[in-house]
Amino acid sequence: MRDFSTQSARPNMEREDLDFDVLFVGGGPANLTSLWRLLDLIEAHNTREGSKKLEGLTIGLIEKADEIGDHAFSGAVLDPIALKELCPEFLKLGFPTEGEVTQEQVWLLTSERSGFKFPLLPPFLNNHGNHIVSLSRMVRWMAQQIETREIPGVDVMLLPGFAGIKVLWEDGRVAGVQTADKGVNGDGTPRSNFEPGNNLRAKVTVFGEGPRGHLARELEAVLHLQKDAPNPQAFEMGAKEIWEIPENRVPDGFVLHSTGWPLQDGEGGGSFVYKLSGNQLAVGYVVSLDTADPFIDAHLALQKFKTHAKIKAMLEGGKLLQYGGKALAIGGLTCMPRLAFDGGMLVGDGAQMVNAARLKGLHLGMKGGIEAAETILDALVEEDFSETSLMRYATSFMESWAGEELRASRNFHGIVTHGLTPSAGLNLGIGLLTNGWVPGDPKKFQADDKATCTTETFYGKKGLHRDDLDWGIKFDGKALYSKLDDVYLAGVMHDEHQPGHLKIVKGDDVCVTCYASKGAPCTVFCPAQVYEMHPDAHGKVTKVEIAFSNCVHCKTCDIKCPEQNVLWTPPEGGGGPKYTLC
Repeated sequence: MRDFSTQSARPNMEREDLDFDVLFVGGGPANLTSLWRLLDLIEAHNTREGSKKLEGLTIGLIEKADEIGDHAFSGAVLDPIALKELCPEFLKLGFPTEGEVTQEQVWLLTSERSGFKFPLLPPFLNNHGNHIVSLSRMVRWMAQQIETREIPGVDVMLLPGFAGIKVLWEDGRVAGVQTADKGVNGDGTPRSNFEPGNNLRAKVTVFGEGPRGHLARELEAVLHLQKDAPNPQAFEMGAKEIWEIPENRVPDGFVLHSTGWPLQDGEGGGSFVYKLSGNQLAVGYVVSLDTADPFIDAHLALQKFKTHAKIKAMLEGGKLLQYGGKALAIGGLTCMPRLAFDGGMLVGDGAQMVNAARLKGLHLGMKGGIEAAETILDALVEEDFSETSLMRYATSFMESWAGEELRASRNFHGIVTHGLTPSAGLNLGIGLLTNGWVPGDPKKFQADDKATCTTETFYGKKGLHRDDLDWGIKFDGKALYSKLDDVYLAGVMHDEHQPGHLKIVKGDDVCVTCYASKGAPCTVFCPAQVYEMHPDAHGKVTKVEIAFSNCVHCKTCDIKCPEQNVLWTPPEGGGGPKYTLC
């Protein structure tokens, strides 16, 4: 079995075992919802007359960020349906809403100055009554609510700053995770403050790592969870800036979505503009990572988008506050892996719980967490953590409103992967009339080799490199920001003495060849300018230079590298961005 850890140099090191009944890996909304609901269920179960009491339980949640919320990043407009199911009184408890959506616009942009506003909102983009949120603030609030709970017989441990580095296996079943060592030099030798990682053993482990999870990759390699899915997992890349703008410039509750310009022909993606509380505005751009263009760049698309006359007018005189970037699950139902297996479950983005048409996944991941908690309670009572027992979660999820929503949107990403072509428009119309069905259902997500951009050289012709591309804009540090300037505002911090967490798995020679033959797309699509290729005086490149300290943990390189030569792994616990507004 392939070793996905970075700790293989110390395989025989003695490690402390910590035992849990339930272990959640990842502090995102799906796992926090599941933990919250599980506590509710245990409390209700133990007070029910005649029930078998669940006592002496230990439930843990680990999160790679230094604090829960530091790495949480999304748009986001939240459909509160799952939140209301979890906590009907969420507003009275101080839920950090940025406001309900009251005004919406959808645009097809055609150039830097022009575009077409849809006279009627597409039904899947109707957001009235939904909440604009900062995901980092939202998950901090959820963690705070959980920390206030006291349930007799239940010990709850929230453990930020601990990254799961490898899956623990016992007789073919998942038995927990090993956390990463701390205090390691770049060459792998221990420093004076060295702390070995622990073996966190659990009866059931819930993996909620987000898209392209490091541990989920290991689960796939061993258990082949994707084998029955019609499509491989699909992803987009999003970049977002938070701006402070002049008072009353944009009304509260305002939401804008667009597609078209500045995307090239054959590319899928679009923008979002969300009015936050106070005088803050979220402006973002998302691009599809299964486009044929290896150089597609969400950060560049965002900078160009800000030059459009409509957006420029919103931001003029404003101040950039924060930046971030992240890969997003986008495939939905036809990309979903098997959700449960002996000793474990998948929830959230790692399970492709997303409605591509609505540009939403938070509510679906939260519903997955709710249904997972219901199944975990039954498993604890029955003391049965087999795949057969835990797969009841998958059944209940698909029978819920969430499963119905995913079925209706199952073909959306496959239809618009290469933009709003005439055939895409026809299939969208059919899908709206047939609750998701289109000819050839389910729609395959196949990169179209014949897709063309305005400039064919964008497709990696030999000898084309980043510096040869015409960006079409000038970064001025006032309205348009370079990647390095933006990354500074993401609050990224990594201990530069640790081993690099971005692994070149096939060797630098593969990168050098890619530079010569394909232009090294990683030097373009990375939203944090982590990858650099510097030719010598003779124009020869001998290795890729990796500034891992810039990394915002988006995982785009792991997904989009044309040679599949990059493996993203968790850095030493706590490292990464520090989002407070995103």
